[in-house]
Amino acid sequence: MKVKLLKNGFLIDGTGKQPLKGIDVLIEGNKIIQIDHNIDIPTRLNNVEIDVIELDGKTIMPGMTEAHTHLTWSDSLYIQDIDFKPIEETMIDAIRNAEILIKSGFTSSVSAAARGRVDIAIRNAINKGKLIGPRLLANGAEVSASGSFVDIHPNHVRVHGLAILSDGEDAIRKTVRSLFKEGADLVKLNVSGESLTAHAPSEATLYTYKEVRAAVEEAHSRGKRVYTHARSSDSVKHCVEAGVDIIGHGDFINDEVFEMLVERKDHHFVVPALNWLVSTLEDGAKYFGQEAIDATGYREGLEIALFNMNRLYKAGVRILPGGDYGFKWCPHGGYARDLEHFVRLVGMTPMDAIVSATKYGGQIMNMADQIGTIEVGKLADILVVDGNPLDNISILQNHDRLNIIIKDGDYIVNTLEVSHNFKKPVA
Repeated sequence: MKVKLLKNGFLIDGTGKQPLKGIDVLIEGNKIIQIDHNIDIPTRLNNVEIDVIELDGKTIMPGMTEAHTHLTWSDSLYIQDIDFKPIEETMIDAIRNAEILIKSGFTSSVSAAARGRVDIAIRNAINKGKLIGPRLLANGAEVSASGSFVDIHPNHVRVHGLAILSDGEDAIRKTVRSLFKEGADLVKLNVSGESLTAHAPSEATLYTYKEVRAAVEEAHSRGKRVYTHARSSDSVKHCVEAGVDIIGHGDFINDEVFEMLVERKDHHFVVPALNWLVSTLEDGAKYFGQEAIDATGYREGLEIALFNMNRLYKAGVRILPGGDYGFKWCPHGGYARDLEHFVRLVGMTPMDAIVSATKYGGQIMNMADQIGTIEVGKLADILVVDGNPLDNISILQNHDRLNIIIKDGDYIVNTLEVSHNFKKPVA
């Protein structure tokens, strides 16, 4: 039996409560069994070897959730790079990205689409202990309309790449059914455009309400969920009215749609993927030129997105980190940048940004009773951070300061000294 005792930590438990100093956390197997000051080893653990780690005031917090993940996007410059990369190389990169993700402190992950069955295979291998990676909700190829921002090849060329083109309610139902048949946990629907593709900009709405509703009905009938790419106000309105579970982006919502989201805030998660916009504005010109970046309208779009995320946050809508990582200017490994954006740009408190990545993360994983907060009886998905992220949220981006990463009671990373307590019963 694996037993670990983390001693003298600064506990941020993920619930939003005030942090506590001098806290010990006792882990037995894969569960947290005690949280207190100066824990004495229970007598029932006599004759059991216990890992004891002195933290000297380092932060204990829950593992985080990356809520907009693309494991199969890797160092891409164009969508064509994703489409045309051989699937074998895509798989190798995705395996590596899964390990990067968990070693960045994200012990859970929600996929926002993938090439083929790669996510599904990786999820299964992680669950069987064959690969290192986070708890993963696996997705399949994006479901998208003809003429959408991922429909970029000439009409006489068909590529089995990142998207499946489906038009009309019947075709969408068939596609969604086929993705769930292959083992997807959720499906991704591109309801709006994306301004890096000129013929389908972000403000365009690509699917009708009935088409979105068809996908939701198929998913919900199987106990599954729908994740959408939805930037335009009308696209988000379709998502809310149709009962979409996870809304990606949500940038351009108007007052009507804002009120709809607030009214149904317990039914939806919003993942704005802000780092995509920030990183594109910071580094995109290196690859595309400043004129091309200006033409996307992302600078103005970021201002609108920040305004809307700020008012959604203040209204209690659940906003989660996840930043469309996987392109050259937005590489894997920087996932915790989103928490800094939430604090510096959206106006969240550092504590609320951490709650968004932990407590809300457990909820979006459909595991709120098991992960997301450090509480007795929950699974031990735990980080030990050298420093206080409430004072400086950006330290979560420094992997060298993630001294311990535990998933399901097992070390993924441990750079601290371990002493072994082997307590014999009193005769």
